[in-house]
Amino acid sequence: MNISITFRHMDGTEAVKRHTQEKLSKLQKFLRQAMTAQVTLEVIGLDHIVDVRIQSGSQSFHAQERSEDMYASIDMVLDKLERQIHAQKGAN
Repeated sequence: MNISITFRHMDGTEAVKRHTQEKLSKLQKFLRQAMTAQVTLEVIGLDHIVDVRIQSGSQSFHAQERSEDMYASIDMVLDKLERQIHAQKGAN
């Protein structure tokens, strides 16, 4: 599992980085192959935007969320990704 995190227009804290990695690592159990994730955490005005792209074998997933709280945005985007992964599993 390889997770790269990019911070834009904000100072990246270790707490946010750790929270993101912990949440994303939970998605690995739903995937058959090792995943690679690119995460962009960005602040524009009052919006905290999280954009995540996951690649696992031939499967890819993408989700983006924005809210006024970075942790809430991270949690919401991970809920979206989990739903996408379960929907993909159901289609197979």
